[in-house]
Amino acid sequence: MTSYTAVNDPNQALAAFKQLSVDDQLAFLWFVYEQMGESITTAAPGSASSEISMGLYNQVKAVDQQQQLDIMRAIAQSDSSSQISREYGSLSANSKLAFWYFLAQGMDSGEIISMPDDYKMAESGQDLLAAIETMDFESQITVLRSAANDMGSEPASGSSV
Repeated sequence: MTSYTAVNDPNQALAAFKQLSVDDQLAFLWFVYEQMGESITTAAPGSASSEISMGLYNQVKAVDQQQQLDIMRAIAQSDSSSQISREYGSLSANSKLAFWYFLAQGMDSGEIISMPDDYKMAESGQDLLAAIETMDFESQITVLRSAANDMGSEPASGSSV
């Protein structure tokens, strides 16, 4: 068992995050948003954002739950064949942070597919969660913002997103 509980460096935590499977990355984001709650939105003040992030969220909300999960995976994998991943990729870091917050709220309300009750995150993900809990708020936000910012694909060249 690798223990990340002593990690206080956001760069090390981000590197550990990138080593997680796509589903564990999504689970990690979910658990962190559940624990940090409203403090996420204060970390992205006046993000250009809320309307743009909410618009992208509404696109995800409009499709069936399997497609919602596929979209979240496509974003996490920076899938350039996914239009929503490309749209997400064009957002600012704070707007991306707000988007994941809206997804977490949607999971709470039932508008977005939720974590399966029996989902078991890999030990490395659980260790990373424990490490995040030991970090100060600014470091936690730095890890989240960087993780969210690294996801999504670059917009397509030309007129399409």
